[in-house]
Amino acid sequence: MKKDPRAEPPPSRRAVITGIGPVTAIGIGKEDFWAGLRAERSGIARLTRFEAPGCKAQCAAEINGFNARNWFAPHEIKRWDRCTQFAMTATRLAMEDAGLALQEGALHPRIGVSFGSALGGIADAEMQHVQFLKEGAKAVSRSLALQIYGGATHSNISIHWGLQGPATTHSNSCASGNVALGDALRLVREGACDVVIAGAAESPLAPLTFAAFDHIHTMSRWQGEPPAKACRPFDRHRDGFVMGEGAACFVVESLEHASKRNARIYAEIAGHSLVGEAHHMTIPRPDGEPLRRVMRMALEDARCRTDEIDYINAHASSTPQNDANEATQIAAIFGAKAPPVSGTKAYTGHALGAAGAMECAICLLGMEHGWLPPTLHFEKSDCAPLDYIPNHGRKAKIKTVLTNSFGFGGIDSCLILRSA
Repeated sequence: MKKDPRAEPPPSRRAVITGIGPVTAIGIGKEDFWAGLRAERSGIARLTRFEAPGCKAQCAAEINGFNARNWFAPHEIKRWDRCTQFAMTATRLAMEDAGLALQEGALHPRIGVSFGSALGGIADAEMQHVQFLKEGAKAVSRSLALQIYGGATHSNISIHWGLQGPATTHSNSCASGNVALGDALRLVREGACDVVIAGAAESPLAPLTFAAFDHIHTMSRWQGEPPAKACRPFDRHRDGFVMGEGAACFVVESLEHASKRNARIYAEIAGHSLVGEAHHMTIPRPDGEPLRRVMRMALEDARCRTDEIDYINAHASSTPQNDANEATQIAAIFGAKAPPVSGTKAYTGHALGAAGAMECAICLLGMEHGWLPPTLHFEKSDCAPLDYIPNHGRKAKIKTVLTNSFGFGGIDSCLILRSA
């Protein structure tokens, strides 16, 4: 008897990354970003954007000299806040890197957007509130209402390039970028899109926002020299994260679509997982079960064994409890043969919702060039005994990578990247 084709699910499609667009404190664009990584240069310095009286934290990873007019006309950017400007610039860079040339004025129903941001336009809204208190409603930007909501980033990307596929912004705290890439994988697998513009952006550096994180004792209070040592993942002297800003964007395509246009492929998004800890807003679950589960689920989704992972890019926020917990759970899963692990936020700072996207860019470039990125400012660890790639990167063949992103509220996300 002939089978009804509707009785079986459609075959899953493979999703590959063909374009990278980073906007970070160590470089804007793939080439400058890679140069910053290889120079092992941190983008963390003393905070200069504003004064932060009463705050113990005094360091940040600022992007100085960024100007969206280098990529867009003034009339195009007049309604975009800084977070959206980062997102739009990262998108343009990724599309150019992928050689994805879209006809101007055309609509593209098979191209979607999956973006992430923890705080969206909060920093610009904060500055607008200062003007409101000084001069009243007349001083408020007419575009403010369209800048501050979380979906402004993906909406502006969709409108500017005529992308009519599924479009959304994921606001999942510090896991937002990782989740956005996981959702891009789902959209391609299910056949909803041929191409997805995926990534994340964040612009949190403003006085009230900075003070709010300082007051819950999550940020580093380091005031010594050099300032970059405020972020030292897995090191026994770590005392909190360092806030950063920026974006990273990717062109994600079905393997079939990328092959038809003969696109260069960086890697396949082979697996993704997402779980909730159901425990606490800032403290990880003491038994670590959700972290073990999220990594195992990603491995299962990618049909990947633990001994196939060549490198782990850890969430490694440089906070005492979180780094120790993550290292313990990595050791529990991978055992004595655990692959090299590094925390790369010492390069870019912790850009909240954009952190996972920036770390994906680091992984992809490391895979392309055969280079393991180091954990900067590492002296001695009090975490599980792993190879943390201390201070200096090293040459290695990297075929498969696991990258973690964990957010406030117990949002745990894990992504597997594999050479296509």
